[in-house]
Amino acid sequence: MEGTYIIEVVHKPGVVDPLGNGLSKNVHHVIKGVKKIETAPLYRLMGNLSQAELSRIGSDLLADPVIQTCRDAAVPCAHEPGKSNKPAVSVDVWYKHGVTDAVGESVLKGIRDLNINSVREVRTGMRYRFYGIKDSSEAGKITLAFLANPLIHEWTIHSNSSVS
Repeated sequence: MEGTYIIEVVHKPGVVDPLGNGLSKNVHHVIKGVKKIETAPLYRLMGNLSQAELSRIGSDLLADPVIQTCRDAAVPCAHEPGKSNKPAVSVDVWYKHGVTDAVGESVLKGIRDLNINSVREVRTGMRYRFYGIKDSSEAGKITLAFLANPLIHEWTIHSNSSVS
């Protein structure tokens, strides 16, 4: 049975997220409450995959094993890992259907090079985790100002208790 699988590639603890750090500096000029931003590439795979195949795709193709790890991204973390008192608002930004996703096409080729032929499509996105803001409307402002073009992107905002 065909399913949709989402893989998130995150930095290992102690590894600097240069994209998140640069974005934090820019966003701080617009929304003062943002203390930290973390970024993580997302991969949406459509097909029929076993857990072993998902693990292999994540470890052998998507993540740099020195600085990154993969995890199931179907439900975004609403708190900073290991620190349940640090709420975060997350935004997932994806290309809209019909927009060419060249990285997704390249990942699909890589999956086939691993001799996994049950994936029919790969779409790529990015997850942004904002620490220091509690309001999803602030995340929406940041998304429109810095992260997404409404003509080519769609996004979903996740807060501690709900999905917007």
